[in-house]
Amino acid sequence: MEWKEINVLIERHCIEAVAGVFHHLGSGGVVIEDPRTAPPAVKPKDKGSDPVAVACSEGDLVAVKAYFSEDGPTLEEIRSSLQRVNDNFAVQCRIMVNEVREEDWAETWKQHFHTFKVGERLVIKPSWEIHQPQAGEVIIEIDPGMAFGTGIHASTRFCLLFLDEFMQDGMSVIDAGCGSGILSIAAALLGADRVFSMDIDPLAVKIAVENVQLNKMEHIVQVGQGDISAELPDWQADIMVANIIAEVVVSLIPGAAKNLPTGGWFFGSGIIESQWLLVQEQLQKYGFTIEKVLKEAEWIGVAARKR
Repeated sequence: MEWKEINVLIERHCIEAVAGVFHHLGSGGVVIEDPRTAPPAVKPKDKGSDPVAVACSEGDLVAVKAYFSEDGPTLEEIRSSLQRVNDNFAVQCRIMVNEVREEDWAETWKQHFHTFKVGERLVIKPSWEIHQPQAGEVIIEIDPGMAFGTGIHASTRFCLLFLDEFMQDGMSVIDAGCGSGILSIAAALLGADRVFSMDIDPLAVKIAVENVQLNKMEHIVQVGQGDISAELPDWQADIMVANIIAEVVVSLIPGAAKNLPTGGWFFGSGIIESQWLLVQEQLQKYGFTIEKVLKEAEWIGVAARKR
């Protein structure tokens, strides 16, 4: 199957707007390539002829990337939608388009995604690499496919760190917008007894299911396709994790307030600094106490506890 890979190079303060456009056009998830937040182990040593990497290195730019199937929006529709970002922010989105075959995707990832550590004990290991586990390490095997969530970006690492620090054995977790399934798998490996994982993108759901099986966590992680907001009334959990964009994080907080018990946790990430106040106010409005905030470059992640 052929996919359109749309790369938009833009200033950091426009990330949320571009990501929002992609979501409204039907992309189940976006990838943010920010050279300032990649761990050293996964930063390419040689940019070579990669036009996105070269362009990002030329200035303080970030690449916002999304994938659309052949029957998705046309390039003209994408350009028209992005024009609103240009008009509202007085900027010029630089758009790069590639045709990507699903069968070529794995080989592309193998060039840029390598084993690395998050915190003291979480190790993110691509399925094609060999790693000798050290005492106390928790190994998460991931084959990201065409889904968001490798742990490379700061927003995903924030949620991994929150799970490692605050989750206790036997807790239940809701993973809102699971992408590759990395956070669901981490929760299961760290001691959760139930994980409800959902994404609106059928391709992400397929990849998440495969990654759950790769880590032998099918007995704990339940992956489904759909709008998490519509499903929330039927689910109760001790933790909700939402690594999406600030707009969606804000919309999920009222549901989290109903579904989480007193003392339950909400982990939000994918938040750029300019949107942080909106998230902070929404958490306080719905009875959450902010316990920890992580920041890297312009990205913010928050761990909040229900009062």
